[in-house]
Amino acid sequence: MDDIATRAGTSTVTATAPMRREFSMWSAAMLGFVFVSPIVAMYMVFGLGLAAAGPGFWWALLVVLIGQVLIGVTFGVLASRWPMAGGVYQWSRRLLGPAYGWFAGWAYMWTLMITLTAVSYGGALFAAAAFDLDTDDRTLMTVIGMVILAGAVLVNVLGRAAVRTVGFLCLVAEVVGSVGIAFWLLCFHSVNSVATLGNGLTWPSGTAFMATPFVVAIMFAGWSFLGFESASTLAEEVREPQRDIPKAIVGSLVGVGLVVLLTCFAFLMAMPESAAAAADPVAATLTAYLPPPAFKAVMILFVVAYFATVVAVSSAVSRIVWSYGRNGELPVSRHLGRLHRRINTPTIATVVTGAIGILLYLPFQSVQIYTLLVTFVTAGFFLSFAFPIVGLAVAKMRGTWDRSEPTFLGRAGHAAGWLALIWVIAETVNVLWPRTGTPLVDWAPFIVTAALFGIGLAIRTGLKLATPDQEKVVAHP
Repeated sequence: MDDIATRAGTSTVTATAPMRREFSMWSAAMLGFVFVSPIVAMYMVFGLGLAAAGPGFWWALLVVLIGQVLIGVTFGVLASRWPMAGGVYQWSRRLLGPAYGWFAGWAYMWTLMITLTAVSYGGALFAAAAFDLDTDDRTLMTVIGMVILAGAVLVNVLGRAAVRTVGFLCLVAEVVGSVGIAFWLLCFHSVNSVATLGNGLTWPSGTAFMATPFVVAIMFAGWSFLGFESASTLAEEVREPQRDIPKAIVGSLVGVGLVVLLTCFAFLMAMPESAAAAADPVAATLTAYLPPPAFKAVMILFVVAYFATVVAVSSAVSRIVWSYGRNGELPVSRHLGRLHRRINTPTIATVVTGAIGILLYLPFQSVQIYTLLVTFVTAGFFLSFAFPIVGLAVAKMRGTWDRSEPTFLGRAGHAAGWLALIWVIAETVNVLWPRTGTPLVDWAPFIVTAALFGIGLAIRTGLKLATPDQEKVVAHP
């Protein structure tokens, strides 16, 4: 494949070395699995979902999983046609043009960078539980989170072999920390009836539809299945990307989904009545059944899973930034678009995105800013997903989509695209709906999105003015 990029600040078109194809389909699927991580996917929102809809939260997870599979299949269709590093960014620019693609990738890029910070901070909280640290010491938690993030960047800088190793360790942690604990709880500590899964599925009198428990639970469950598309960012590092990347996207999502449903079901069946009212019902349930040494061991497994997720996010966002750099569509693209000569990975882009993630920790000393950033993550993912899905629908209506070229799952894949359009619009509205009564929380996604759009518009306008006659092209694989 000939990759062509224009270096920002010049009018020349410069060829760049392609990435080595050292990943298999299983490696790409493992990255998607590790990114989503059943441990991170379930445990970060279990308490919120339980508070919103009781045990009926399990059904909200099922609804969201079905909707996300529709998105995954649609992304598989796009990846089978354009298997390129950059995923959302590359697909969107080919569907509706460079400007549309630029802002799609810009939204996705920043969502991933904020996710880097949020997930590593979550890992710090589990590290505190494992080693008896003071979780109320915000400075200490911030430092631990920074260390986790810096370690994840280091793993990516070391190369693909290191990333695969961490991914394998995460799979072991997931098997023990999710599947193993789920079967243990179901076999030895099941105290609740399956009928309790119907609790919370009501529409209280006088409650607006968007404020009903189940709709709110679906909003929280939206966090649980995000990141499966990250497998697409490795498209230029996989041997048979047109065939394997779609399978990796959908396979990793279905695998995570089944584990999350099993684990959530097990906790709901085993959760003591006292744990249901606890601030952290997962930890309270484990504490009720595990001796302290075993509880700490499980917390360490959780830290491993969180660390692996940060490694996967770092890997994904660095490929997005590298793809922009290769196209000459960011400042200092000449450097961001480079690959390390020996290990052939975008080390500069990796270090830069990691540094930005660490800088985002500075306002974490403020609870309000932390809430604003974390609230944006779920909304940011769905907004990013909407760009290529809407772009595909528009391209089909315009007749610019070539229906004769074979794509993932054929007609079924294209039918999924229309259903995914309905789902992504509905869930985006659900996530963005102002319902808490707290202005900062309700309007956080809009505030952050507006700020990022303004910054992005200024950057892209500046680049266009600096190189008005520059044509940025990347050849199709």
